[in-house]
Amino acid sequence: MARAAATRAAYRRRLSLLRELTDVRGSDLLAQAIAQAACCLYWFHPLAWTALRELRKERERACDDGVLATGIAPHEYASHVMDLARSLADRRASLADAPAMADTSDLESRIRAMLDRGRTRRPLQRRAVLAVTTVALAVLVPLSSVSLLAQVGHGTVTGVVKDPSGGRVPGCFVTATNLDTGNEVTATADMTGEYRFAAIPSGRYTLVFEARGFKKLRRDITLVGGAVDEVDGLLQVGQVAEVVRVVAGQNAGAVPRAAGVAVKTAQPMRIGGNVQQAKLVRQPRPVYPAELKDSGIGGVVKFSAIIGKDGTLGRIEVIASPDYRLTSAAMDSVKQWRYQPTTLNGEPIEVVTQIDVDFYLGQ
Repeated sequence: MARAAATRAAYRRRLSLLRELTDVRGSDLLAQAIAQAACCLYWFHPLAWTALRELRKERERACDDGVLATGIAPHEYASHVMDLARSLADRRASLADAPAMADTSDLESRIRAMLDRGRTRRPLQRRAVLAVTTVALAVLVPLSSVSLLAQVGHGTVTGVVKDPSGGRVPGCFVTATNLDTGNEVTATADMTGEYRFAAIPSGRYTLVFEARGFKKLRRDITLVGGAVDEVDGLLQVGQVAEVVRVVAGQNAGAVPRAAGVAVKTAQPMRIGGNVQQAKLVRQPRPVYPAELKDSGIGGVVKFSAIIGKDGTLGRIEVIASPDYRLTSAAMDSVKQWRYQPTTLNGEPIEVVTQIDVDFYLGQ
């Protein structure tokens, strides 16, 4: 009885060795390493992992055919594989080097193939192998080249949008315009102020950042294929504009006819970017000098100034004026203007304003 058991054990060892030697002769380990390297290169492509799984299945069937081609009875080999798989089923997780022939992932189809008497178990001839390899290379090499070119020809642009205080600006609208083709892509900064353009064609781009209450920001970049460019948008608070028309013939106490104030207000943001633009709260009306009205002299006096944190105007500069006397009349009024200051995230800040005083003669 003991002798029969020993003989049976020796026979099973022979079957296992035949299976592993067939694996070695077929250079299956090398093929497996190449396939896994391909999966590392194309980790993002699901077909690469599908091909690796199918390769493993076909490798097992080819090794089974190699064992049966030596003259082993199919039913004996199938019984041996079943017994081995059953004995290792509960211990598989702890046996990293367990024989591959005991793999249970495709066991049923393998057993069916072993017992199929009509199956051809002869290995492919060299000519057939060469032909299959040639066809595979002819198909796969161009596809891989196209895939690599596609990856190299595209890049990614990402970054963070911030306000002058360093707070992040959610909801900022970012437009990327390809200067070579004219194509545009858009993105919106998320609640952390981050935006991303993934896999866009390489080339020269202009990035435009737009958010309520801030000046429009432009950034020019050159995107290289396969690169990831980090381009942050550092926004500046937008300036305030005031336009006042002083009409000849109106009395000094009349309310001036003024154009609308171009003010952008930002929606509340939890991280940063909360801008409340300045509001004019005191505006003494400029007086049209009588001698200039009688002489028919009028026009627009343009000023640039800074609205301070206390709401007063400072650094008032004349940009353009048709007459120095109109400049003096407008300056006397503008110096007395008072604002509710601009705030950024609740803190007063200084901003630039442009003021146009239009001395209008009328019809």
